Amino acid sequence: MADQDNVNDHITNALFGGKQTKPDERRHYLGSLRERVELRITNDALSDQTTVWNFRMALPKYKGKPDLTVLINGKLGMGITGPYIKLCSENNLKFTLINDRTALLGADDSGLLIVAPDAVNLPDDQIALVDTTKKPQKEHKGLFGKLFH
Repeated sequence: MADQDNVNDHITNALFGGKQTKPDERRHYLGSLRERVELRITNDALSDQTTVWNFRMALPKYKGKPDLTVLINGKLGMGITGPYIKLCSENNLKFTLINDRTALLGADDSGLLIVAPDAVNLPDDQIALVDTTKKPQKEHKGLFGKLFH
C-alpha cells in the first residue's frame, strides 16, 4: 500500500507541482514569502509618477546586494512596469516578471517587490516605499508662529 501512495504522490507532483508552504501568503507576495520582502509597492501605487521617482531614490539602498531580486507583476502591462524595468536594468538589479496565478490585479495587491533569498523579517513600515517628494512643513517662528502652531 505504501508503494501505491508513493506512486500517487509522484503523479500528483508531476501534474500539479510540489506542495508549497503558505500558498495564500505566496499569492499575496508574487510567489515569495512576506518574511523575505525588503520593499513592497502596490499595483495602485505603481502607476503614480511620484512612485517611479521614489523608487529611483530608494535604489542605492539595494544596489550593493546582489542576492536581492525585484519581482514585478507582469500582468500590469509595460506602460506601468516599463519605467521600473528600466531602472532595474540601469542599476544592475535582477528582476523577474511574474505572470502566473500569484500576480493579482487588485489595487492593494503586490505590484513590485524586492525580495531576499532568506528571511529578513522587516516590519511593514520599513518595507513601504518612502515618499521623498513630500516637503517637510516649515516651522513657524515668532509670535504668530507660536499662536498658530
